[in-house]
Amino acid sequence: MKKLLSNILLILVLMAHHGYAAEDESWGDDWGDDKWEEESPHSSNYEVLYSYGHLLDSNSVNIENYTLNELRFDTEYQYKTTGFTFKFEAELFVDQLTDESEVVLDELSLYVPVSGGTDIKVGRQVVTWGTADLLFLNDLFVKDWKSFFNGREDTDLKDPVDAIRLSHYGDLFNVDFAYVPDFEADKVMTGERYSFYIPGFGIVQPQPELNPVKQDEPEFAARIFANSDGTEWAFYMYEGFYKSPSKFLPDGTMTYAEMRSYGASIRTNVAGGLFNAEWSHYKSLEDEAGTNPFINNSQSRILIGYETELVTNLTIGLQAYLEKTEDYSQLVANLFPGQIASDENRTMTTMRLTHQALQQKLLNSLMIFYSPSDKDHYLRYSSQYKFDDRWKLIAGVNLLDGKYDYTFLSQLKDNSNVFFRIHYSF
Repeated sequence: MKKLLSNILLILVLMAHHGYAAEDESWGDDWGDDKWEEESPHSSNYEVLYSYGHLLDSNSVNIENYTLNELRFDTEYQYKTTGFTFKFEAELFVDQLTDESEVVLDELSLYVPVSGGTDIKVGRQVVTWGTADLLFLNDLFVKDWKSFFNGREDTDLKDPVDAIRLSHYGDLFNVDFAYVPDFEADKVMTGERYSFYIPGFGIVQPQPELNPVKQDEPEFAARIFANSDGTEWAFYMYEGFYKSPSKFLPDGTMTYAEMRSYGASIRTNVAGGLFNAEWSHYKSLEDEAGTNPFINNSQSRILIGYETELVTNLTIGLQAYLEKTEDYSQLVANLFPGQIASDENRTMTTMRLTHQALQQKLLNSLMIFYSPSDKDHYLRYSSQYKFDDRWKLIAGVNLLDGKYDYTFLSQLKDNSNVFFRIHYSF
């Protein structure tokens, strides 16, 4: 508690310093009437965010029964000219659950337009592409699944990476190329906050926490895309590693297996709504025959989706997803005793309802994931009320359940929780 109070004091000092700077004479001169027509190259934003989440049932991981109890002070700064754009974003993060505090760098990037429709962006940044809603086929950039299930913001799911991104915009199509010098794995459950399924033990908290061995190799990703008469299409390629631990060594060590993927997507207007389809193929480079049960088999993934406005201020989005495992008979034939293989054809459906009311000050969002093959589900609901340009309050619930302990969503059922967040921006 002393550490929490000391960090709150530090945040208040930073806020007070900001307030003092705003009253400085030179700062006031920059915003004088004589310079009103001149757009400043500088822009900044600050936010204080408190988040709390509480388990609906006790589990073996968290005897205090909360999944979130944290305070964040976020600062964003941008300097933009015709020659380049510099962006910086960092946050002071105080986590009472782990009794730790740290400064997290979310972005430190330099964007430079080169010539002839070509630009380059270097540094820490979020890279995202694809058409699906919270299902990822061709977007193989790092995700923070720990944040996703405990009540943090949806935007926290996408984690930044240190990357070099080169883009070219042509008359017929555009090209994106991303190079990540040091492989960035997804942030998956390790036992710090969650209980989850471990073969032979059931749903437990691993002790000590799982610690996969990271690969010290680069990642490459490319995208060719265009928009023609309102129809968006794209082709994708990725060379690197599976983002979750997918390779188990004889000594029990977990690491990340090599993989290559390619895919395509399309999005267009249909019957007054927005239709999208996406496909990807994951090639397992270390087990092409599918005979090693400790390395992921190759897969094909397909998704179709549709979004439309049902009535004024009420939007619905539907998705159907298929994940087909290749060489499935080889996988089953080589399983070790007690090892369970997922279905050859794993399916997932989603429905998102978004409702706005009270002059758009109130935003309600409900998203339901249901897997007919796994027989598990996940309900994700939140309500956000925006009091004014500075204050907003969000409250919601994460509910997970299923028939079998070992499926992706059902294994997290002991972690169902309620949460709320308070934002103050200035």
